[in-house]
This record gives sequence, C-alpha cells and structure tokens, in this order.
Amino acid sequence: MKHAIKMTALAVFAASFGATALAADKASSTGGFKIKSEDGNFEAKIGGRIHFDANYYTDEDDINVGTQNSGNDFFFRRARLTLEGRAYDFKYKFENDFASSGAGASKNNEGLREMWIGREVLGGANLRLGQAKPYRGMEELTSSNELTFMERPFATATGIYGEQFVLGAFLDGHGEGYGWGVSAYSPRSASDVNAGGNGANARGFIVPIRSNGNLVHIGLSASIDKYGLGNEKNPNVRVVGRENGLKSGNLLAAKYDEQTTIAAELAARFGAMTLQGEYAMAAFKDTITAVPNPDQDVNTYYVQASYMLTDHVKPYDFKKGVFKSPKVDGEEGALELKARFDTIENKDISGNEASYYTVGLNYYATPNTRFMLEYVDGETEVGTDKSASAVTARAQFNF
Repeated sequence: MKHAIKMTALAVFAASFGATALAADKASSTGGFKIKSEDGNFEAKIGGRIHFDANYYTDEDDINVGTQNSGNDFFFRRARLTLEGRAYDFKYKFENDFASSGAGASKNNEGLREMWIGREVLGGANLRLGQAKPYRGMEELTSSNELTFMERPFATATGIYGEQFVLGAFLDGHGEGYGWGVSAYSPRSASDVNAGGNGANARGFIVPIRSNGNLVHIGLSASIDKYGLGNEKNPNVRVVGRENGLKSGNLLAAKYDEQTTIAAELAARFGAMTLQGEYAMAAFKDTITAVPNPDQDVNTYYVQASYMLTDHVKPYDFKKGVFKSPKVDGEEGALELKARFDTIENKDISGNEASYYTVGLNYYATPNTRFMLEYVDGETEVGTDKSASAVTARAQFNF
C-alpha cells in the first residue's frame, strides 16, 4: 500500500511537471538554461561555475620549515550550481558551492552562498531576504566570475571583514550615475552556529564622469558588526596561495566582538586602461571580557590596474557600481595585463602587517571561458618575518 501511494504521488508530480513544461512558451540558453511559463508568471534559470586552480611555489622555505612536503597543489577553488528565477512578483536565488561542502567541510551547510527571496519595492528598489553579501565595496560585490585577479584583496571578507555572506535583509537601488545599498543582518552565514550578534551596513557611489567611454567611480561604505559571545574575530589573512600558502598570523592581540569599518572607493576607466583602489579603516573593540582588551585599529588598502591588450574595454555595471569582464564573441578572445599591490596593518602593534604584489595576464577565450596566470610575492611581519612567492593559474568556465 505504501509503495502504491508513493507511485501515485510520483505520477501526480510527473504529470504536473509535464503540464508545466508543455505550457512553457519560451526556453532559451545563453550558456545557462532558462525557461519561462506561457503566462509569464514563472521563470527559472540554471547556471554554474567551475574554477580549477593550480599553485606552484617558487619560494616556500618559510611555509614548510623542516619538512620535505611542498604546498604545490591542484584544486577546485569553486564548483557552483545556481538556480534563480521569479514566481509572480517575487524573485529567488539558490547557490551552492560543492568545492566547500565535500568530505573536507567542517560545518553544516558550508557550501551555501546566496540564498534569498526578494521583490521590487518603493518604486524600483530591490529587497532581498535571506543570505547575501552586505554592501562592502567594489571587490566584495564583484562576482568571482568577473574578478580581475584570482583572489580578492584584504579590503573584503578575504581580509578585514568577517563572513562574506551573512543572514539578513538587503535593500538597494540605483539611478542615473549613482547607486546605494543598506543591509541589516546577523554577522554569520548559514554554516555557522546560532551565535548572537547583529550588524548594519550602508554603501553609496556616484559616477561623476562618464563620457566617450571614460568614467570615474567614487564610493563610500560603512559597517558595524557586533559578533557576540563565542563568535569574536581576529583576522588571519592569506598572503600568498591558499590553505598551504603563506598566512599573516593573527593581526590583533586577542579576539574582539565589535568592529566598526569605514571604506572608500576610487576607480576609473580610460579606454583600455582600468584603475581601481579601496581604503578601509576598522576599529575593533572588546565589550565582553571582564577586563577589556585595549581597542585596536586595522587599516588596509590596495591599488590595481589592468590594460586590455586587444581591442576591448571592461564594462561597468551601473547598478552595482563594479567592473565586469570584457565582452568577447567566441571567435576572437581578449588579453588583459594586470598588476596589484595590497597591504594590511595593525596600527597599534608595531610589525603586525602583511603585504603582497601580483602581476599577471588574463585570457578571455569565449564569453564563458577564461584562463588566468599570476605571479604573487608577499611577506608578513606578524611574529616572525616570513615571505613566499608563487605562480598561480586558473581555468574558469561559467554558464
């Protein structure tokens, strides 16, 4: 009897799915797969990305002291599937990273990235409820498919901030030459324990110059994060490479439960040349310990430049206030030369700092395929001075 009920339910589901599929008026593909119902009330799109990386260390003596093991490695940096769409007036997105949720995962739901429901409100603003990124600057809000470099700088959740994706409410909008975003959230992701804490964030940007293909971007953001007992933070940033690479060590004297951050953005595009930089100042406070640790300030900034060697330019997303990958036609690819300097420093503890520079080349083979090559050289002075250098590469496909 139980099996009969199951089969009946499956048959009803299959019939319903078949009816929906038959009712679909339009199905299309521009790399992903998109389907839309005949009445226009339902849309769904499936996409994904594969980022396959390689690290070859040209100097790793300070990383693997006294061992014959090498940090050289091949690995999947990202392997994601994305489902997004619309049901009546509500939008949704679900994205999971399988490169973070395999046997080596240390938390439940560790692979979950964006997952939210939302809709248009207030005559054009975009409201989302769920897990997403706060509005913390250009590099943080740039998709990993569009990043100029393989890794984000220290002025993001890769460095000075806590989690990249947090749980909360997110509201943003844009107009002619400007954009804004505000968020209220718990400063944790779905993979973290149910620790206390709350946070708020706001960002605004303007594009005062935009003519003849040239533009200038100016932005400002601010965040306050109260992590709560048991979820305190002490940044320990990656400098060269990934897990087997060079890390800074803890930049603060202890773990802190409150962080206030102000960040500024300045970027420009002049034909084939793109320039970008961000500066962030974070003040850390201890409000939990019986005898509080002294306040500490951490500053970070980066500057980067890229130049298109082929007849292409980097598009600018006026909704998000970020640069995107150049448009290629699949027959003639694009070549991009790039360089970055990135540094982070505890202003209250002498020597607690780390920095690196990287130079490299991007080859955009098709609208969906990119190859990246970089040389990275960095050092950290937290505790014992250490340095490392590596050649890193990525094969990327997204649809």
